[in-house]
Amino acid sequence: MSDWYEPVRRTASLLGGRTLYARRMAEKALRDGKGTKDAFFWLYRSYLSRFRFWSDPGWGKGLSDLQRAVLVALHHDGWTEQETAYLCGRSRKAVRRAGEKGLLALGTDGSALAGRLRARAEGLPPVAEPEPGPRRKVVKYGSLISCLVAFVVLAAYCSPLGASSGQHTDSRPLAFAELIPLRGPTQATIRYAYRVDGSGTVLTDGSYWTVITESGRRLLIEDATPDDLGISPDGHRLAYHSRSKGEVVVYDLPSGKVSMVPEADDSGLYFSPDGRRLAFTFEDEVYVWDGRRRRVPGIGPESILRGWLVGGQALLVEDLEGVSAVDLSGGTLFRTPDADNMELSPDGKTWVDVDYEKNGFTRHGRRTGTRTMRLPATARLERLVCWISADVFVISAFGYGPSAYYRIDMETGQAEPVPALIPEDLREVRFPGCTR
Repeated sequence: MSDWYEPVRRTASLLGGRTLYARRMAEKALRDGKGTKDAFFWLYRSYLSRFRFWSDPGWGKGLSDLQRAVLVALHHDGWTEQETAYLCGRSRKAVRRAGEKGLLALGTDGSALAGRLRARAEGLPPVAEPEPGPRRKVVKYGSLISCLVAFVVLAAYCSPLGASSGQHTDSRPLAFAELIPLRGPTQATIRYAYRVDGSGTVLTDGSYWTVITESGRRLLIEDATPDDLGISPDGHRLAYHSRSKGEVVVYDLPSGKVSMVPEADDSGLYFSPDGRRLAFTFEDEVYVWDGRRRRVPGIGPESILRGWLVGGQALLVEDLEGVSAVDLSGGTLFRTPDADNMELSPDGKTWVDVDYEKNGFTRHGRRTGTRTMRLPATARLERLVCWISADVFVISAFGYGPSAYYRIDMETGQAEPVPALIPEDLREVRFPGCTR
């Protein structure tokens, strides 16, 4: 039995109660995760899937599924906010908001909830081993027949869909170029980057970042920790936390020069639109680095750095009341009210309401008006990844289309596939100039 069996089973009991269904979902997650810590990924995605129906766990009355999942991940499993966002397939903004609203609904704080969740997950009854004999064979072959039937139905459904959409459905593995360490100067321009998780687990110190250039070369950023990686809009500079130096650095590809950025957190690294400045947080303060490090006043410790305002004259920061544009001297240019789960464009003028059920989004704003648009039938919306400009954002999607990523033009609703060749099941992807 896997060492992760009991931890995953306890988490499943908090999500779905002490039910047979919750236990079976824990076992399925362990199978899908090959008995490793990856099982948590499959468990949380199963819980939040609209195709699964978990029973009431008996606690957290009035919580949404996302709020309950976030509270369990943060205050029982001990995941960080960034890790919880990955596990739940949501943005850090959505995770933080869900956690805060969940605690508010329960009328408690994180420490008290953690104790309650630990007590509730203790003392699960032992799992009875199935008795040997003919009954096991019947179950075994019954399950096999069920799987075969499901496979035939799925094949019958997918074949006409692939043919009618005209999409390539070849399932042969994708070919990747040779992985070369990034060392010294290079004239390559970055198209995108993705994180590879080491040691067979989802989130480990063994993870590393791989950069794909416009010419298709694969470059290993061997000195970067797995925490975060920022790419300048022109694709010529990288920001990441250095394993060897223990601090955030900026790597200039054309010159090969590495510049130190002292006292910076290793997540939430944002290049300015001109690529010359880097915004980041450190100990609840916001800073900008352009060769020297300067604090941006007027931003409270409860605020989240969202990136740069279009034009680069201010930063976008979010708190419980909404999103503000704060210039580098600390002055507030404007403030927008909290719009629940909507995403704000980097010019601060348009909100986008993502609708997973209807596979599309609705834009709201003075400049663009209100309009609802849907994605192609071949792409099933997973999440909004980031904004590239005030009018274009990137989504990740499931489906039979030519890519797992699409650029969405907010004016026309056109979904353009992003040519991103990424290993299966890797979801930590960065694009140049993206604001999350």
